[in-house]
Amino acid sequence: MMLLARPLLAITLSSSLLLTVPVISTAAAPQKWKLDVPKTNVDFKVAYLGSGTVEGQFNKVDGTINYDMKDPTSTTINFVVSTNSVDAGGKLRNSFLRRKELLNTAQYPTMTFVSKKVSMINDKEANVTGNFTVLGKTKPLTVRVTLANVETDPVTKKPTLKFRATGIIDRYTYGVTAFPKVVGNMIPLDITGNLIAAS
Repeated sequence: MMLLARPLLAITLSSSLLLTVPVISTAAAPQKWKLDVPKTNVDFKVAYLGSGTVEGQFNKVDGTINYDMKDPTSTTINFVVSTNSVDAGGKLRNSFLRRKELLNTAQYPTMTFVSKKVSMINDKEANVTGNFTVLGKTKPLTVRVTLANVETDPVTKKPTLKFRATGIIDRYTYGVTAFPKVVGNMIPLDITGNLIAAS
């Protein structure tokens, strides 16, 4: 499933709160933001048995995003995902992904991403390069991060900033080469969630 980790990064981050809410004026928006962990989703897709596709997610994620609107290149990202929280829609499938030859969750309970460089594409998109660690191996990884407009959360009535991060992981790079005819090697990741005003 570290396999999944690579493709997972290719997975597109998608927010679960795509509601129509009033957009806040940029001038009135908070300058600094942090990650709203409970509203963060890490999804992935992986080719299965050649022509099929398995979609899943990791249900336990933690981490931080520190974003400054006035200095976006200073943004820092630190994600920690519990590999044992993988959920691909069934006990048998989850057990298969957790096995030693794939995610090896017993020996490697987490996978992490720590940003090192932010390269702005425009005022709402950036390529973030960092170190991705899976199965005890650390390799450079670049994800595309996209920000939406600042909105008002319909429940909390506070400013929120939705984000999406996408990337692709090649599990073979991390030494996960088992079951080549069953599980694809390129794994797209999609991370979505909200940023909230930093106190």
